[in-house]
Amino acid sequence: MKKFLLVVFVLSFITGAGGGLQAGETDALIKKLIDKGIITKEEAAEIQKEEQKAEEKSQEKIVKEIQDKGLAVPEALKGVKVGILGYVDFSYGDSPEFDHGESDLNKFRLTRGYLTVEKEILPWFGARVTLDTYQDTEDTDESYKMRLKYYYAQFKAPNLGFLTGMKSEVGMGHMPWLDFEENINPYRCQGTMAIERAGVFNSSDLGVSLMGDLGGRIKDSRLIIGDDHYDGRYGTWHLGVYNGSGYHESEDNNNKVIEGRLSLRPVPDIIPGLQLSYFGLRGDGNDDSTGEWPEYNVNLGMLSYQNPWVIFTGQCFTSEGNAKGKWVDALGHALDTKGYSAFGNVKLPVLDKKIALFARYDHFDQDDDGLIAGDADYDMYMGGIAYDIYKGNMILLTYETTDYGRDAGKKGSVPDVTKTNLGDDKRIQAVLQVKY
Repeated sequence: MKKFLLVVFVLSFITGAGGGLQAGETDALIKKLIDKGIITKEEAAEIQKEEQKAEEKSQEKIVKEIQDKGLAVPEALKGVKVGILGYVDFSYGDSPEFDHGESDLNKFRLTRGYLTVEKEILPWFGARVTLDTYQDTEDTDESYKMRLKYYYAQFKAPNLGFLTGMKSEVGMGHMPWLDFEENINPYRCQGTMAIERAGVFNSSDLGVSLMGDLGGRIKDSRLIIGDDHYDGRYGTWHLGVYNGSGYHESEDNNNKVIEGRLSLRPVPDIIPGLQLSYFGLRGDGNDDSTGEWPEYNVNLGMLSYQNPWVIFTGQCFTSEGNAKGKWVDALGHALDTKGYSAFGNVKLPVLDKKIALFARYDHFDQDDDGLIAGDADYDMYMGGIAYDIYKGNMILLTYETTDYGRDAGKKGSVPDVTKTNLGDDKRIQAVLQVKY
C-alpha cells in the first residue's frame, strides 16, 4: 500500500506540479512501471482512476472559472467534437500494365482527408458528419473533390440483459465489417483492407443499423488488449439494412442488402485479446446492364489476437459478385471469388514501444470457378516499419509487391481474357498520418 501511494504521489507531482508529462506520456510511464514489476496491472488501473478523477476536478475548476468570467461556451457548441484524419502518401515504383508492361510511379498523393464534426444533442441522441476529400482519378485532370463519408444520427439504447452498450446509426453510417477490422489493423493509411482492396465493398452506406457489446466491456482494455474500440467483454455485434451500393455510388436497384457481424471472445479472462469473427451479407449487385440484377453475397471469417505488444489476424472470405454488380459473366451471372489474408504487427522494446514492424499477405481469386478466366488470382506481399509520433499520428515506411496470374485484372477489376499478363506491380511507400 505504501508503495502504491508513493507511486501515485510521484505521478501526481510529475503530471501536476511538475507539469512535464502529457496523458500519453503518463500512460507510457505507467506501462514501464508494470514492465519493471514495480506495480501490478491492478495498481496501474487504480492510478489511472485517480489520475482521471484529478483531471475531472481540474476540468470542473476551469469550467467554473470560465462561467464566472462570462466566457462560457455557447449552447450550440456544447457537446461538439471536431477532428481530422489525413494520409499524406509518397509512392515510388512501378504500376502494372497489360502484356508484361509497367508505368513509372513517382508521386505525392493525399489518400485521405477527413473533417469530422460530432454533436451530442441529448444524452441518448447525437449526430456525426464526416467530409471526405479524395482524388477523382476518373476525372480528366484528377482533381481533388469533396464528398460525404458519414452523415448519421446516433441513438443510444438501454441495456437489454447480456446486450449492452447498444446504439443505432440512421443515415450514411458504418457498415459492420471494415471499421471493426481497421480498429485491429492500425495501418489503414498504407492502403485498404483485403476485401475492400479486392473490390468487393467499401466501408459506409445509407441505411439503418444497430450494434453493441456482449456482457459489458473489458475493464482497462487499453492496458490489457492495447485498444478500447470494440472492447465488449464477450464480444461485439453489428446488424444493418442498407442500399448496398456504398457511399461511392447511387442506388440503382430497389433491393436492400442485409449485413451482420458477430465477434466473440471465447476466453476473456484467460486470453482477452482473442476473437473469432464472422461477417455475412445478402443482396443484389447494383448493375443490370446484362438484363438482371446479379447476386451479391459475402461470407467472411477472421481469427484475431491483440495485446499491447502484438497484433495478428488471419481471415478467409468468399463472395458472389460485388456491390457494384460488375463481377459477372456475359450472361449476367455473378462470379464466385475467394480470398484470404494474414497480418502481423510487433512493437519493439525501444523508445516506449513507439516503433513497430508489420507485414501482410493477401491472396484473391477474381474468378474462382474459372467461368471467364482460368488464372485470375493475385498474391500481394507487404512489409514495413511504423513510428507512432503521438496518439495515432504516425509515419510508415513500407514495401509492397503483387504477383498476378496470367488472366488477372488489376485490383478491384473483373478479369478480361483480352487483356492479360499484367507487368510489375511494386512500390516503396512513405506515409504520414495526421490525426486529432
